[in-house]
Amino acid sequence: MNSQEQRGSFYAILSGFLYGFIGYFGISAIHGDLSASNMLFWRFLISSIFILIVLIPQLKNINDTYKSMFTAFLSGVLYYGLSTLLYFYASLYIGSGLSMVIFFTYPVIIMVFNYFFYSQTIPKIYYLAISVILIGMALLIDVNEIAFDLWGIFLGLASAFFYACYIVSSKNNEISPNVSTLMVCLGCMTTSLIVACLDQTFKVPTSFPVWLNLFGIGLVATVIPILLMLHSLKYISSEKASILSVLEPVFVVIFGVVLLGEELKPWHALGIVLVLAGALITLFSHRINLNQLKQQLFQFLKLT
Repeated sequence: MNSQEQRGSFYAILSGFLYGFIGYFGISAIHGDLSASNMLFWRFLISSIFILIVLIPQLKNINDTYKSMFTAFLSGVLYYGLSTLLYFYASLYIGSGLSMVIFFTYPVIIMVFNYFFYSQTIPKIYYLAISVILIGMALLIDVNEIAFDLWGIFLGLASAFFYACYIVSSKNNEISPNVSTLMVCLGCMTTSLIVACLDQTFKVPTSFPVWLNLFGIGLVATVIPILLMLHSLKYISSEKASILSVLEPVFVVIFGVVLLGEELKPWHALGIVLVLAGALITLFSHRINLNQLKQQLFQFLKLT
């Protein structure tokens, strides 16, 4: 693995780590009497303000075209924004655990996109990594909250589909990460505002703790991880970045235990180990010979 791949992999993993704070800040904000769409509006408004402050000193040096900026804005409106809302609505039908597992099938969707639309070959080792990761995420589900609802499953798949579209669109859009982040956040803010107005839940938060959580989710769990993901796409493929980012649910579980006092059950711990194993397989895929691994496995089975 060369230095650029190491940098890209580090950015993708760190992005997943910071996304893990979404559950803590988001749940805390919603408990402050905010609807999901209203919370998301303030989340992305705060994110837009933060990234705009970063961009102001760089305005004279921005060379991005209006077309690329508009494309990034649309990806926020149609892809990232819809994905975020649909994930929350899916959670209402089938629980956050099953929604999470369905959502994190998006690396598979990205592989399908790249194979059929961009004629990219997919390393076979990635299929093994995804299989291990999906088994691990299934173990992270709290069986008490599972509800098999077809509408909820459809919403979860739609959320994964739109997020895959966002990753592929970002990879193929020639625009600086800072400007892209601003446009995406503005697009997500627009989608959330429209939904909040349609369901008549728009309101201005009045308590300091709610604002504190909104600033936390806006900066720590939105602006920085989006920037890191976009920077990672400059150095590694969209497939590799998406697989490494599935470490997010591991961090969500860990933060849930540490910050929210949730219980860590034995199968959750096993799920964390499997997800980490899948991520490590992806990270060191350049060193793994799948055919040799198969031969060693067959020899081991014969001996046993």
